[in-house]
This record gives sequence, structure tokens and C-alpha cells, in this order.
Amino acid sequence: MRHPAQGKPLEPHEEAQSLPHYLVGEALDGVLYVSAPSVARRKGLSPLLGRAPDGWWWTGEPRLLLGQDVLVPDLAGWVGGRPPTLPQGPSIDRTPDWICEVMSPSTAKLDLATKLPRYARAGILHAWLIDPVHHVLQVFRQAHGLWELKSTFVDEDRVRAEPFEKLELTLMPFWQLA
Repeated sequence: MRHPAQGKPLEPHEEAQSLPHYLVGEALDGVLYVSAPSVARRKGLSPLLGRAPDGWWWTGEPRLLLGQDVLVPDLAGWVGGRPPTLPQGPSIDRTPDWICEVMSPSTAKLDLATKLPRYARAGILHAWLIDPVHHVLQVFRQAHGLWELKSTFVDEDRVRAEPFEKLELTLMPFWQLA
């Protein structure tokens, strides 16, 4: 469960990076959100990590430094290879081209209302939202700082979705993330 950490002065990238390795820290609008990484989510998304299309590099739970915010999507991808890291630590300061978030009852509000608009403002062009409870994958493209819903896939659909139209995915493994 993600929740604001109370009573901590916040320097976003320092505070989020100072957490123990077994916690995920995200800093948004001067508030530190702390959660435990989801083992089920990481395991369920691992088949995607080995299937990045040519020219793409994907990684799970990267710590993204986007302005004064530190965000940790479930997956992120860059066209043109692995991004550089910041010298101070493991944060990535290159904006990804694509992010993927897995919705859960404990993260949906933060992911939808706070993180998704930040991703658009940062210039991320593509976003996937996976709802394993309702068996829905939504595919978005950013235009002028706002998200446009491009496709919705459900249940046992076979997926070829932007920006990975050449890659065919089955959705069944995602439904096990709930």
C-alpha cells in the first residue's frame, strides 16, 4: 500500500533514494510515498522484460527523476537503448518513451490521479494501464500534455498495441498480477 510518509522534510531524489532496498519511494509535490515492491507484479511482468522489440530497452520498477518528482512505474521503456543513470545513485534522469502501470486497489488512486498526469507533463509519449482485477489493458498516447485512449483490450485478447505493434502479446499472464 502506498501512503504519504508523515513528518519528513523532503528532498525528492535524496529521500526516495535513501530508503532501504526493500521499499519503493516516490516523491510527488513534496510528499514521499512509500510502498513495498510487489513480488507478484514483478514476477507477472517478467516475461515482458525479455521481449523488448529491436531498438527498445525495458526495465522493471525504474526510479525516474522527472523534474522534482521521483516516480517508479512498474515498467518503463526507452527507444535507442539503455538510458544513463545519475551519478548520485540509481535514479534515471532520461524520460522514458513508454511506461506501464499495474492497477491495484491500493495504488489506483495515486497511479491515475497523480502519477499519470506527471508522466504526460514529463513528455512520456505512451502509457499502458493494466487492471488485472477487471482484465483490462488500456493503451494511451500523450498529445499536448494530455492522454488519449487509443485502444482497450480485455480478457483473452491478443494484443498488438502502440508503440509495440510488431510484438504480439497475450493478456492471460497479466490477469495473474491481481
